[in-house]
Amino acid sequence: MSVQTLIESPTEGVAGRSVEERNKNIVRRVFDEFVNRGDFTVVDEIYRPDMVDHQPLPGAPEGLDGVRYTIAGLREGFPDLHVTIEDMSANADHVVIHNTWRGTHHGDFLGLAPTGRVIEFRGVVVWRLQDGRIAERWGIGVESNMLAELGLRRLAPGARGAARPRAGGSARPVTNLLPVLPGRAEQWRALQAQLAGPRLRDYEASRRRVGIVRESFWKQEAGDVEMVVHTLEARDPRLAGRRLRDSDHPFDGWLREAARAVYGADPWAELAAGRTAERGHGWASVGGELTSVVSA
Repeated sequence: MSVQTLIESPTEGVAGRSVEERNKNIVRRVFDEFVNRGDFTVVDEIYRPDMVDHQPLPGAPEGLDGVRYTIAGLREGFPDLHVTIEDMSANADHVVIHNTWRGTHHGDFLGLAPTGRVIEFRGVVVWRLQDGRIAERWGIGVESNMLAELGLRRLAPGARGAARPRAGGSARPVTNLLPVLPGRAEQWRALQAQLAGPRLRDYEASRRRVGIVRESFWKQEAGDVEMVVHTLEARDPRLAGRRLRDSDHPFDGWLREAARAVYGADPWAELAAGRTAERGHGWASVGGELTSVVSA
């Protein structure tokens, strides 16, 4: 280190330390207020809207929805979750922390039913801040160590686009028949267009939050009645239905009301109550001879 570096001007030294202390305080808020206390109102204050998490949890959407998805999922799976910052350092717009995560697996997490297992793991996280808000995050050993503790190392993300929960395996399909109210067919089509278009990102984030891996709506005329075949897949479909029925998220509330206007009922409340079609014979190709599904 040069003498010039050591004997910096008082103004530059104070300004640099001020920015670094501010950035460290912002990262402390991530754990003190958001992770440990569950105060989701701080997200818009401390993260940039275009924040990038380079090691997200499997299934996390982009941006701030991904931040909320990750912490909501962790706090649901580990209601007593607590993170301790063991060490912290800052340099310019970067902050590095060593931390310890502790919690008890009392809730559903990434499709894994509660085990009651107490976990403790350590990791390193690097944060980049811009204009006083978090712009990027890199986890080193945090996600992989946690997933290894739960026997889920195969889901450990190396980067965005890495392993995601697959729609098969333990996901269970359920089906319900929903009569379309008279004169509401065009309203049904408009709702489908909303979900496939401008509300798609909100819809995908909603389904990830509650553990649904696939969902579809098919309309069919049956004599003078128009019926919709509603099918979804989840590890626990009734639990997913209860989460959607009881959710106070603005998008979920909007979708429930839009569905009631079309069907006269909340499809996910029906699911939560166990009112689904009785399952009969089923068949699926396992040899790969059917490679695509063509829909009209």
